[in-house]
Amino acid sequence: FESTLHKDIFVIGDACTAGEMPKSGYSASSQAKIAAAAIAAMTMGDKPDSMSAINTCYSLLAPDYGISVSGVYSVQDGKIANIKGAGGVSPSAANYQFRKKEADFAGGWYASICQDTWA
Repeated sequence: FESTLHKDIFVIGDACTAGEMPKSGYSASSQAKIAAAAIAAMTMGDKPDSMSAINTCYSLLAPDYGISVSGVYSVQDGKIANIKGAGGVSPSAANYQFRKKEADFAGGWYASICQDTWA
């Protein structure tokens, strides 16, 4: 996520051009971790690892009933692109237990992003 216009400047989240990666809090958090790892590598004189990122967006239709969409991304031909066949959406015919787990995962993600952001 290093700027193509200004060396040693990193741009993440809604401010960056992230190709097929959606503009979401999950994406921005993934991008921040990738940028931090790249900065650490560059500080040590190493080349950053190739980028691989994930995104999952959860929606609660009720407190105990969730759905999600997820994707996995990498750099392909110089642009961030979805890895075909990775990720997907919650199955439309999922039972209540599955939807309950999705709601639990949404709560876990929220607790995790708060911890990452404000701890």
